[in-house]
Amino acid sequence: MNFVDVGVYERVRRTLVAYPDVHMKDAERISEHFTVTGEYTDGSHIIELQLSRDSANDKCTLAARFSLCSFDSIDPIFVDLVCNVLSSFDADVWLMTSALKQKDNYPPGESNWLRMTLPEEIKAMREYWQGLFGHKQGAVRVNDSFSFVGVNVP
Repeated sequence: MNFVDVGVYERVRRTLVAYPDVHMKDAERISEHFTVTGEYTDGSHIIELQLSRDSANDKCTLAARFSLCSFDSIDPIFVDLVCNVLSSFDADVWLMTSALKQKDNYPPGESNWLRMTLPEEIKAMREYWQGLFGHKQGAVRVNDSFSFVGVNVP
């Protein structure tokens, strides 16, 4: 999510912290960016979050992701979290990958369209993943996905 308004970093961070089961770490400065990472964890699901602010122009971005081998009950939680943020902040939303290849970004004002299509995108991406790596599911961080399904990555 690339937020339209400048200067929203702290407000977005507070919105995330207020969301149930979201825990954010302290901000780090990396070059011209302030970045804070966190995650949604409820014992059965993990959604990774990275909020960044460019100190040169005060623009803010939020990345939210989860492993496709997560329990599929994560889908509505992810959609709700994303839409909760978008209900307060206008953003240009880009999908990292699209299995349906209908639309890879949603400009500000299309959050209702995103809410309707995001579950279909997630389902299609999970089916693609499961076709490659099987149906094993669990509470898995993105970086642990391959080892979780038994694939050794150098």
